[in-house]
Amino acid sequence: MATSMNRVALAIRSNLPDEMDWALQTLVRMSCEMPGDLNFLRFPNLAPALLEKLSNVDQFLNFEETVHDDGVEVTDDDLGFGVASSSAARKQLDKILEAALVLRNAAINPENARYLASKKICETALVKCLTLPDRPSLVELRQYCLDITESVALFMQPSSSQDPLFRALLPFFGSDDRGVLIAAMRSVARLVISVEANLLQAIDPKALSRICALILLDDEDLLAVCLDLLYQYTSSADNVELIADTIDWREPIQQLVRLLLYQASEWGPTESVAPSSTLVNKKPAPLGPPELPQDLISDLLQFSEPDRATQWMRVCFEEDADGDVTQIALWKAYESRFEEFVRQGKKLLAAADFIKNVTMAFRNAAAMVVTSPQGGQQKFIIKGIRPREVPLSLKGELYISCQWEMGHRTLCSGSFPSVQDLFSHILAVHVPPARTASVQPGEEKSVNGENGVHTNGVENGEKDSAETGDVPMIDAEAEQVAPEVAADAAPCEPMVYFCKWRSCGKFDPHGCTDRRKVAAHIKTHIPDAKHNQPNPFSGAPETAQDETSLSLNVTISQKLVFANRSTVVDEKGEATGIPLTSVLILRNIARSDIGKRYLKGYIQDLIGVAAVNVPLRNYISDLLDCIVEKQRGAIV
Repeated sequence: MATSMNRVALAIRSNLPDEMDWALQTLVRMSCEMPGDLNFLRFPNLAPALLEKLSNVDQFLNFEETVHDDGVEVTDDDLGFGVASSSAARKQLDKILEAALVLRNAAINPENARYLASKKICETALVKCLTLPDRPSLVELRQYCLDITESVALFMQPSSSQDPLFRALLPFFGSDDRGVLIAAMRSVARLVISVEANLLQAIDPKALSRICALILLDDEDLLAVCLDLLYQYTSSADNVELIADTIDWREPIQQLVRLLLYQASEWGPTESVAPSSTLVNKKPAPLGPPELPQDLISDLLQFSEPDRATQWMRVCFEEDADGDVTQIALWKAYESRFEEFVRQGKKLLAAADFIKNVTMAFRNAAAMVVTSPQGGQQKFIIKGIRPREVPLSLKGELYISCQWEMGHRTLCSGSFPSVQDLFSHILAVHVPPARTASVQPGEEKSVNGENGVHTNGVENGEKDSAETGDVPMIDAEAEQVAPEVAADAAPCEPMVYFCKWRSCGKFDPHGCTDRRKVAAHIKTHIPDAKHNQPNPFSGAPETAQDETSLSLNVTISQKLVFANRSTVVDEKGEATGIPLTSVLILRNIARSDIGKRYLKGYIQDLIGVAAVNVPLRNYISDLLDCIVEKQRGAIV
């Protein structure tokens, strides 16, 4: 075998066409079928012969001028140099490609890669090939040389950022070819892995910004090589600060935190906090659907069937796993609500179709037949829903009921789609301005209750003519009497106001003449803007209950469950892969001042990952120590 390999090496160096064809074809077949037998240490003359052939690639740089001088007809073929397809250039390039393929296959063996890295001619040949013009015919050669560089880079140690091979690889960071980009970045990361000098500082900040953007892609191979290079770059805290003006580190940090659970899978039993039981009051379901304001009815009439029926059910009912409504009651409530409009030409959904349509409004509701335990009588019900306390607007917001007592524990019947509308209603109806208290001849003040709360004859839900638009605050002009009104107004004592919101006794027994003060107090009763956001009924306790309503004692059990989520580990059970690289990059970033400042906002997220991802727990602990430094017992 040694004799034949020596003959192969001599045949390659001979430059005789037939000898080179035989030698290179033999090596190509051998490198593909029996790569283990191709050992450069055993055949020391073989690798130099192949590298010499590869280094002859620079002849193509001036080949176009030579062809023109010889008067050869020039055509644009796949060579990209403007040479005729019948010329010797194609054959020469084929031989170089075969030599590069053999070197590429052989370099996969670490022993061969180490041997090639020890030869100066290897670096020279690779630099020549990687700096060739960007021609279509040279794409294959370039990819072979990038693969060779990727294999031998681990065994090379560039002395500075001006190293020819290092500089030759950097332009490929802007390539749109995925294979070229991965090979180039991996080669650079391996070149600098054992070099103490900060060579990566020479990388263009724009190229690093692109690498940070590439980690957003769902491409595992590209993601892994981008993270490897970022780890090498961020190993120096100076580098993080250096490009802070070009790269906003907040976005990469956010993505790196996300990657801490990359492809995590649940394993083992779930961990749970000891359950706790709480005794709460659960209000019984209303006897029927709520009354709808006129504006909501008008909105529902804009829909045609069956959409109107679907929207009405969502407006008047809510999901409740323990609730049920009889089918006949549900249909009768819908029919009675829109019966008057049927006479005006509106069509009403048939009863059978109406019941079938329930599942369109509520996915978990179902029509069923239950048998009464007493007498065995069958009852047709809709399981999984219950009437709402207040209607839901078509925008998905709960109407808010006015809780103002009108006398004999009867509440105002007004309902309003927003907190602002409710407040405006109270100012106009229940706490009217002084000018509406004028007494016309033959009329008397309308007084409600013993404390003399003036209603001024304004209908519920309507605003006083003086209260135009929304009334977020009491206007000073509201305290003044218009001249045209004052002329006809009878002399009267100052208005006395009380708060009757759910039996509030704030101003009892004498009341208050300062309307501003009363309005400010009423704001303490008005719920906040989030109050009318829908919260599907699930048996949870009601936050606001009518003191006069009956209640049922229900025990609610609460249980917190944590599922263990493990990312990829090696044969020893240690963290590896993308999640490990991500946490190491975050630790590098945390060693810089700007990185520490950004990462402080992710402390809770990191603790959450550590709680469920056991393999990364120790690494995240180290990261948190870098973020929150302790000096003399104080956290800084």
